[in-house]
Amino acid sequence: MNRPCLNNRLPLIPSPYIAPVSRMLAGLLLLALTLISTGLTAEVPLRAFTASYDLYKGNLHLATSEISLQREGQLWHWRTTTAARGMYAWFISNKVTSETTFIQVEDEIRIQRILNEDSNDKKKTEAASFDWDQGSIEVLRKGKHKQLPLDVEVYDYHSIHLLAVSMRMQQLDKATVDFYRKGKITRSELVYGGIENIDIDGNTVAAYFFEQVIVKSSSQLKYYYSVENPLLPLRVEKRKPGKSPVTLTLRKVEWNL
Repeated sequence: MNRPCLNNRLPLIPSPYIAPVSRMLAGLLLLALTLISTGLTAEVPLRAFTASYDLYKGNLHLATSEISLQREGQLWHWRTTTAARGMYAWFISNKVTSETTFIQVEDEIRIQRILNEDSNDKKKTEAASFDWDQGSIEVLRKGKHKQLPLDVEVYDYHSIHLLAVSMRMQQLDKATVDFYRKGKITRSELVYGGIENIDIDGNTVAAYFFEQVIVKSSSQLKYYYSVENPLLPLRVEKRKPGKSPVTLTLRKVEWNL
């Protein structure tokens, strides 16, 4: 029997969710908008939820992900956990978790901490602690520590969804922001593309979609959001030249009261 070659790793869409799911579970998990702004400029209404997703690379259903947004006092935790499914779990035993902790200060999202972990390899732990009073980010990546300046609002693969919500609230088509990726702060552009019908669990759903490009990354990300509940990602697609697309698609969601 021919078995697929997986290199013992899952593909990941970064981000939440799609946050790197291990280089294949982790290599497989904007304001040029006529206005230049350091903040969201619109307070995004947050609501806790837990959702499950299916992770595909091309036509291969490799993994499942659970994505949740939960509140603990003033802190919000956006967490993604991804693990291989079915026969792929024979080859890929690790579970990859990514969590972004943030607070909402009026119309601004302030990340407090980013933590990425691989259950099978502690050396892959990546942590970034944000000190807004001192204007610095303490980063641990690949066993090495460094410090980055923190001057303006910063987004990551989880909090970028809040920017998308804010853009729809303000009817903005494009935003360029500072973006945290792989232990560095870079620039990223998020562009609103309109409404598109997509298939979710056999149902045709109208969804807002956005496309994201990140400086020094060859990947392109496309996000689809519920028109009725734009905080909820319905699908995330990651495309890279010469590679099969990686897709994360919603299976079910539970909203907290």
